[in-house]
Amino acid sequence: MNNDLNGLIKGLHHITLVTSNFEINNRFYTEILGLRRVKLSVNQDDIFHRHLFYSDYKGSAGATITFFEWPDLEMGKYGLGVHHHLSYVVNSLESLIKWKSWLNKNYVPTVGPLNRGEHISLYLRDPDGSIIEIISVNKEKIDQKYIDEMLKNLPNIKSIDNDMRFIKFDHAAPITSNYNVAERFFSKLLGLEKTSLTNNPDDENSYILKIGNIENQYFIQYIYHEAATWGEIGHGSIHHVAMLVEDESDQLKIMHKLNKLGIRNSGIVDRFWFKSLYFRDLEGNLFEIATKNPGYTVDEPFEKLGTRLILPPWLESMREKIEAKLKELDAKNKAIWPPKYPTLNEKPEKIL
Repeated sequence: MNNDLNGLIKGLHHITLVTSNFEINNRFYTEILGLRRVKLSVNQDDIFHRHLFYSDYKGSAGATITFFEWPDLEMGKYGLGVHHHLSYVVNSLESLIKWKSWLNKNYVPTVGPLNRGEHISLYLRDPDGSIIEIISVNKEKIDQKYIDEMLKNLPNIKSIDNDMRFIKFDHAAPITSNYNVAERFFSKLLGLEKTSLTNNPDDENSYILKIGNIENQYFIQYIYHEAATWGEIGHGSIHHVAMLVEDESDQLKIMHKLNKLGIRNSGIVDRFWFKSLYFRDLEGNLFEIATKNPGYTVDEPFEKLGTRLILPPWLESMREKIEAKLKELDAKNKAIWPPKYPTLNEKPEKIL
């Protein structure tokens, strides 16, 4: 590992996906998953389409999921170049059982909870097909038999309580066909290291490569299958995964390393709420390095976060045109609630 890069990456900053409809997406992530909308804006590279931000109540880095609204795309396909799923942490197995009951009540298909050894996982798909894993740490080494007994008597959950709230991301799951290449990419470029390579519990021909740092040992978890095929960005896809650094000086160190190795990148991009550096791994998965500050309160008060359309200063002069285009988009893109949820594989992390 290169000492000059060691410790720069703190963990995850945000994860960005693709949705087909603002209203359905907003209702699902606020009403069904209990997140707070902390920013309503537009895609700064495609300004006539929305960019939505949901997070914990504080809008914390490491807990924020964002969406580009692109109605005209087809449903996406995970694979090389398109990440498989993301994972949130909750307090306990009891929290997962509550989530199972709540999601069942709202007609959201789920698989699990499943004993994964060090943790227990519950899987669901959002209205666009994005795969979300909710996990609790398996501190007491609970087996599947015990979990199955708990599932026989689900509690009656009438609303999302504090015990159910998502704490932060656990990991993001890109896909690789060569785990040695993925491991070397992260160690040489970002100062991260392999934590483990373990069997994929959903596929005997697949493995899970965990990558992280001393504080957070597995926030990137590649699903490895040597026969993995290429994915396609569309509704339900993870567009990119953003990792957290303290400030722009750390970004510059990574950018210089990218340039030295001949890896194409965006350079430092000012997103107003943070600064960004984009690049792809050697199999096309898109990553971002994002700064911690200035944060989402730089342009609206904390108590008002996400309540109105916010534009960065350089787009404010186009507000009237942007709002008119968004109104046109909504007129052509009617929402139907409740949505019809896509089916979920009984073995959620099997990719072939």
